[in-house]
Amino acid sequence: MDVLRELVLPKLEGVKKSGAGFMARCPAHEDRAPSLSVSTGTSHPVIFKCQAGCDTKSILDALSLTWADLCKPREQRSSDDWTPAGPAVAIYDYRDEQGELLFQVCRTAKKDFRQRRPDPSAAGKWIWKTSDIRKVIYRLPKVIQAVAECREIYIVEGEKDVHTLEAQGLVATCNPGGAGKWLPEYSEFLRDAVVIIWADNDRPGQAHARQVRDALAGIAAAITIAETAAGKDATDHFTAGHTLDDLLITWTSEQPSKPELATDLWQFLDAADAPHDWVIPGLLERGDRLILTGFEGLGKSMLVRQLAVAAAAGLDPFNTGYSNRYPARTVLFIDCENSQVQSRRKLRPIAMVTKYLDSEVPTGHMRLIHRPEGLDLTTPEDAAWLLERVTAHRPDILVIGPFYRLHAGNMNDEQFARRTVAVLDAARAVSNCALITEAHAGHGEAGKSRSVRPTGSSLLLRWPEFGYGLAPGAFAEPDERGNFRHVDVLPWRGPRDERNWPQHLEYGPPNHFPWQVWNAPRPAKKGDKT
Repeated sequence: MDVLRELVLPKLEGVKKSGAGFMARCPAHEDRAPSLSVSTGTSHPVIFKCQAGCDTKSILDALSLTWADLCKPREQRSSDDWTPAGPAVAIYDYRDEQGELLFQVCRTAKKDFRQRRPDPSAAGKWIWKTSDIRKVIYRLPKVIQAVAECREIYIVEGEKDVHTLEAQGLVATCNPGGAGKWLPEYSEFLRDAVVIIWADNDRPGQAHARQVRDALAGIAAAITIAETAAGKDATDHFTAGHTLDDLLITWTSEQPSKPELATDLWQFLDAADAPHDWVIPGLLERGDRLILTGFEGLGKSMLVRQLAVAAAAGLDPFNTGYSNRYPARTVLFIDCENSQVQSRRKLRPIAMVTKYLDSEVPTGHMRLIHRPEGLDLTTPEDAAWLLERVTAHRPDILVIGPFYRLHAGNMNDEQFARRTVAVLDAARAVSNCALITEAHAGHGEAGKSRSVRPTGSSLLLRWPEFGYGLAPGAFAEPDERGNFRHVDVLPWRGPRDERNWPQHLEYGPPNHFPWQVWNAPRPAKKGDKT
């Protein structure tokens, strides 16, 4: 393949022939007069020389190319590179079990994929129609051999990633047509195989991985779904310098186990009581489910962020003294209400407190995902997405919500609530983590005090181990803006076990977490001296 003419020149502007090469405007800087020289080298596929001094990496980045793109050989050299969508920059052979060519996939520089098959009536000619011929998976002869040798087989989304993995000494395949095009007949080629499905890091890629997984269920010996640690696909993963050890495992098939017999009474009573497995000492234990509620504008979302950041830093959220520190936890924070810009503004001052207190959140201990459009955990796609995120990150604490953004049904419909909490419980079980979500409190009725219990299905009153709500402090006055600087923390569920949650909170001083413990004055009693 003429890499210079097919990959590089179409992306440049102002191209003119110059000696053995070409001159063009450099894409890495504002270049009115052509100052970039490009030519074919002897030891490199393309030589770049910018008279303004731009380095090769900057030029390649501006062209959206990498050295891997330039150095990768074509699947098959051919004298006929024409396709209906333009010249082919890569041609991939799909062969049957005996190695006979069935059809080819041709990729253009604009990532347009066209399929063709040999014309049986004219040698060297092609028919640009493959709907009436047999389809197989890519690299089928190698896959068959790998299955026989009990080697792992990677399933990726496209042929380019197959070649990337083969360069790593691995066996890989894909189906023609890309995401969503896996056919039932492909699965039989992988009977009894150990399969790793490498999903592209986007919604179509993740949905495709699940489709392949479901198609291979009961056929493959073992199935794992993984995602890249950087970028979108396998090629991006290795280009960024990552290895197979860095893969994010988002799903794995479970091995069957022997049924567990019920425990005898005396054996049960003889066992020692397990100590608390705290994720936030004194407040939250591994496996706990906590729902925080509150009146509008009182700061329940701020309290949720404070709990998350403090746990990720190993700080008591309400008492940051050195004697109250503990190992930093891993937190997965899935915000289904705020945009990244909004979330960044609200999290930054809380995170900076951990630096001021010499207990900065370690890198990787708090991961954030923003889905301001919300989730619908009653759908298989979003439920699988959540379980994959939790499986990949294995957090100590999962913060997700608010609850009304986790399904698209009627808030008062218990069926929707039940299906939603079932998925949350499954996610909690995957990582044996604590779970925190927030919910809205009900509105007050005329002549009645307002409750901090969550609105919606009554299931929310029964599901969590702990439920607390923020209400204006009983003896606090609003400031000039009508905001309450003091709040009461009112339990509406539990506690099923003793916890050290504060009863009153107030806005803290600078360089401290927003909410601090407030020693509220007690109400006056009969007989008190005035």
